[in-house]
Amino acid sequence: MAQAQAIRPRISASDRLGFTLFLALTLHAMVVLGVGFTQSDRNSAAPLPSLDIIIANSKSLNEVENPDFLAQVDQAGGGTADEKARPSAPVSAPTPIDQKGLSDQDRVELQKQQLSISNLYFLTQAESDSAIEQQKQSRAQNSTSQQQSEIEQRATKIARLQAEIREMSVNFAKRPKTITLTASTRKAIEASYLASWVQKIEHTGNLNYPREARLKNLDGRLRMTVRINAEGEMLNMQITSSSGIPLLDEAARQILRMAQPFAPFSDELRERADQIVIIRTWDFKSNRFRTKSGVS
Repeated sequence: MAQAQAIRPRISASDRLGFTLFLALTLHAMVVLGVGFTQSDRNSAAPLPSLDIIIANSKSLNEVENPDFLAQVDQAGGGTADEKARPSAPVSAPTPIDQKGLSDQDRVELQKQQLSISNLYFLTQAESDSAIEQQKQSRAQNSTSQQQSEIEQRATKIARLQAEIREMSVNFAKRPKTITLTASTRKAIEASYLASWVQKIEHTGNLNYPREARLKNLDGRLRMTVRINAEGEMLNMQITSSSGIPLLDEAARQILRMAQPFAPFSDELRERADQIVIIRTWDFKSNRFRTKSGVS
């Protein structure tokens, strides 16, 4: 008995896996080969009825017998076509189509343009002459208006210039009469006044000669303009050409201040001028002061 147990065959795991795959393939083959397809008999049957509805463009008063199509109203057929045709409408169909159209506003504008073109084509000779004459009159009126506008602008400018000239004349008449006393413009009447003025200036200048300039032996020459009114008052003074030495320029100003007041104008001089302008050269040299006309 021990020998019989020793020769019993053993079943391994690989044997079980192979047997299982064999059973699975056998079952799949039976299912695939056992299922089939048969042809249906509905191909020979009549198609299902369909409902075709259209939109009619007109309406008949009488009822239509044996209609060819269904529509929203009764419409009697007509025309010369050999075969029955589905009516079509100029309006948009229930199914959108790829077709460009005009909106109501564009259609109205198109009608206006066509009407204008029609009127242009039917323009008579009389209307043409009238239109040309109106254009000429309009151009003439525009030209006249432009000319009037230019004339008005020119008149305004002339009036403005006249006003400015009048104002300048009034200001010129109101200005003080001035006499400038130099070597080339001295007259007999002004000469006496100028001589007394020069004498007073030189006397004051020599009495008050700048001490520092005397000690340092500074020499210099400057040119000064002095304006005096009829009362002998100095209105202003200005050095038009400096000596180059600030000490001497300031000494000249100080001499003018110390020499005031000057003599008033004589009656004869008042008749000729309201103010006089004296232009003199001031010379500081060798500790002596003097003035002279012109530049030397």
